[in-house]
Amino acid sequence: MSKRARRKESLQNNYIKKGRGQGEGVEYSPFIQAHDNKIASEGWLTRHKGWKTGRIHHTLSEHERKYLYYCEWLDGVVDIREQWPLLPLEKTIEIAEQLGIKHPHIDGTPVVMTTDFRLTLRTSEGKRDVIRTIKPQEKLSDRTLELFEIERIYFAEQELDWCIITEDKIPETLVKNVQWMADAKYLETRPSLNDELLSLVSEGLFEVFMNDAGQTPLVNLCLRTDGQFYLEKGTCTFILQHMLANKFWITEMHKQIIREREPLVIYKSDISQRQIHLA
Repeated sequence: MSKRARRKESLQNNYIKKGRGQGEGVEYSPFIQAHDNKIASEGWLTRHKGWKTGRIHHTLSEHERKYLYYCEWLDGVVDIREQWPLLPLEKTIEIAEQLGIKHPHIDGTPVVMTTDFRLTLRTSEGKRDVIRTIKPQEKLSDRTLELFEIERIYFAEQELDWCIITEDKIPETLVKNVQWMADAKYLETRPSLNDELLSLVSEGLFEVFMNDAGQTPLVNLCLRTDGQFYLEKGTCTFILQHMLANKFWITEMHKQIIREREPLVIYKSDISQRQIHLA
């Protein structure tokens, strides 16, 4: 075994001992993380507290991050666990041997495989997990498809739904809008704002948008309302993002990219009467 292979094997054994790839929700620790070794320059941290999990997420490509934002928006997704390990290692080695293909390795030493997302869904029959691996169509090489076949069989034996998500299955407009409001999901990210102030200002801001009827750029309306309520600049834009992120207000998320220099039409959703601040 080469020095490089020994180091990788030691790292992965250490990851397992530290509990990576285990837990649920906020307690889950991705097996591969964006700051690990050479991944650091390519990995993508969300930089905001996850909507479903309350923790920072580690994605390893732009396409993975886009799919993460998509899953954050879907009400049926209740947990997102990225970089899920296919353990034990011996199982994927066995599957690769049965298929007659080479298992992922470093200098001939097999390494732990991971899949991009293990999602927990809320269904009418209760919760169930599904597996989603993200890959642009142009990168679906013969070798990549071989490795995906190992994944497919591994999860099929666990009776878990598995499929490949290509870029055409990720709604670009929705993703851009979720990314725009991602940091505003929780009030704690805006220290100058609290539940009481949110309650006092949000109704006035909503009326401003209703009276405007999509004629004025949203940033103008928000800054104007900041001035009327003697608020720090940007507060009303944050409130708009917060109310949309928590689905108290709604807009055409799939049809129009929200741009602050353009008008925006919003409506109240049917959940708008519940308590505004989410625990």
